[in-house]
Amino acid sequence: YGVCVGEVVMKVLDDLELQWNKGRISHLQSALELLIWITHAEHLNKELVPSLWLRNKQNLHSINAVQYIPHAVWKWICDAAVEVTFDPETAHPALLVSEDRKRLLCVPEVTSRLATPHQRRFTGWFCVLGSERLSSGRSYWEVELGERDWRVGVAKESAVLNSYSFLNTRSGFYTLRLERGSEMKALTIPTTPLPYRPRPPRRIGVCVDYEEGQISFYDAETHTHVYTYCETLTEPVYPVFGTNEILTHMQIRPPQVCQGVCPFC
Repeated sequence: YGVCVGEVVMKVLDDLELQWNKGRISHLQSALELLIWITHAEHLNKELVPSLWLRNKQNLHSINAVQYIPHAVWKWICDAAVEVTFDPETAHPALLVSEDRKRLLCVPEVTSRLATPHQRRFTGWFCVLGSERLSSGRSYWEVELGERDWRVGVAKESAVLNSYSFLNTRSGFYTLRLERGSEMKALTIPTTPLPYRPRPPRRIGVCVDYEEGQISFYDAETHTHVYTYCETLTEPVYPVFGTNEILTHMQIRPPQVCQGVCPFC
């Protein structure tokens, strides 16, 4: 097969060269796989191959589907970035939302503070929804996390917030959870333990691919896949966040994409 040297192909070749020069042999597999997909996609627009490759990998493997996400694919993920903010009307009374609605901190000693009554407010778990209603297309956002305890993902519009029911797939939540700084898991039924090394992610990217039925989580610092829920979405979902951290803010951050192949990945 002849390779049509387009922008996507050049990005993958640049990625291969960078990973080889840095001695990251384990990263080469992903880039080589993607290059093979591109060379075999005779009747497809080469620009579509990164999305098809990633969706296929995530359908086949829910955990650690890709050890390293090539730059061309990472750019496609980040192209779906949307503005996400915390919705203070839904925040548990122990959570303080910053004025710009981008930072979140747990302050347990103020759990008795007056909170505006709201049927969509968390009263059990220390959580808050995002303001954005997601019902079509792709949406991506990144969250900077603490080291001990956090929860990120999405919740169905019909999910019940004001209870201590388990926040799992049965109750309409699709999330990852870190407990005690060492136990990371997807809240499936039963829960799915998630491996990590050398430490849990400090910056998680969440991507909702609504029509495809994929809710995916990535380590945004190392460009690796963490976990994907494959579900048929039949109602809108909202971003959801939770933390018990009293010293470290949870913070929504814009994704950072290098113009060329990122030398830091």
